[in-house]
Amino acid sequence: MTEQPNVLHISKKAFLSVVYILLGLIVIAGIMTLFIPSGAYLRDIDGNVIPNSFAWLDNVNYPIWRWFTAPFEVLWGPDALNIIVIGLFLIILGGTFAIMDKTGGIIVVIKKLIVRFKDNKYLLLRMVTLIFMMFGAFFGIFEESMALLPILIILSLSMGWDTLTGIGMCLLAAGFGFASAVTNPFSIGIASTLANTNILSGALYRIFIFIIMYLLLSTFLVRYAKKIEKNPSSSMTYESDLNKSKEFDLNQSLPFSNEKTVFKSFMWMFAILFVGIIGAGLAELFFDLSIPSIPIMAIIFLFGGFIAGIIVSKSIKFTAKTFLSGMISVAPAFVLIMLAVSVKHIITEAMIMDTILYYLATLLNGRSAIVGILFIYLLVLIIQFFIGSASAKAFLIMPLLLPLVSLIGISKELAILAFVFGDGYTNVIFPTNGVLLIGLSIAGVSYQKWFKFTYKLQFITLLLTIIFLVIAVWIGY
Repeated sequence: MTEQPNVLHISKKAFLSVVYILLGLIVIAGIMTLFIPSGAYLRDIDGNVIPNSFAWLDNVNYPIWRWFTAPFEVLWGPDALNIIVIGLFLIILGGTFAIMDKTGGIIVVIKKLIVRFKDNKYLLLRMVTLIFMMFGAFFGIFEESMALLPILIILSLSMGWDTLTGIGMCLLAAGFGFASAVTNPFSIGIASTLANTNILSGALYRIFIFIIMYLLLSTFLVRYAKKIEKNPSSSMTYESDLNKSKEFDLNQSLPFSNEKTVFKSFMWMFAILFVGIIGAGLAELFFDLSIPSIPIMAIIFLFGGFIAGIIVSKSIKFTAKTFLSGMISVAPAFVLIMLAVSVKHIITEAMIMDTILYYLATLLNGRSAIVGILFIYLLVLIIQFFIGSASAKAFLIMPLLLPLVSLIGISKELAILAFVFGDGYTNVIFPTNGVLLIGLSIAGVSYQKWFKFTYKLQFITLLLTIIFLVIAVWIGY
């Protein structure tokens, strides 16, 4: 067999494209430290910001040379654990998908789906989009969606669509679901706890919003898929997709076992994975048990991939060698994560994040309900550019906003809704989101192409969310 690249790998072109963007953002963040004065809020024992405690700081010197050491400093900063966990997860994922690819597992899974949905391909697209949106809306799953990105890209190509469609029904759908949150524990859950409200308070309106946003996204993807199916050369990823399609010939013979053995060997792994994700989400939602889903998924992929690989190939040596090859192919993801986190690191280490927040919160005073809620939305959007984590933003922003919302005549539930809107949808458009950039790099799609693909959808989303917030004010939500 001709040696092909691993299914999960980061191409040199995509890697360099993302690196240039992130280096530019690091320099911009550094320049901001030269002009924005340093300041800080006091925080309580849980790390929550204490309102009306802002103070200016003197003698905070953040030298220019630290702009360029920031990617290394993050490895012993407060985000170090997240960087290591996500990085290891991606490397294990690369190894597992390499095994699945080289043993014919991916081909078998895709063929089964094509046979099942050959006459209802757009129903499949809508179903997959709905599943990923529900994962995001109810369980806060976003980063974890990358686990199935390679399969969905290949499925998309096999259906006559393109790579962008595959990313759309996976990463984009998870991001939209995360933002159209119903019980998302990382945004709705934490914000509700800080506001002393029930997580289900206001859920009916959020369910309505989820339905509208699902219809928007699924319609967008179906229309785009039909366009590509009619004229494949109109795709921005047409040339690279031709190469991917050649790499994954569905008619090629399996290297080791029959289809039934291969299918069963890998499907039990995905079944356990599904149960693990749902179990972690339900434990967080109903029992307030914080069970990190990414480490669980990493363990399942590590052992599940190895066991399935050995069963199919009957060779420990082949399985280990393939796994190592897959790990190496996604190792550059570590660099991208470090660069993406560096933007936040510079802003916080220079002590200007609280200053930005102070300026924005001060402007909120004395606003009308509609202007006030839209300003809260804008505030979260700005902070989101620097801090992608929903939980970190909630602890930073909500304690400052909650004392102000009653003064401008809006409810805590509405403030939470504005927070969720500002936090979520930009996860799949802001170039400071490491998960998005890694996903695009794995797919071999430049950020520029992704922006061109999604900017109109994002504009419509912005208008719709503004309308949802205004309606919420009118109906007394």
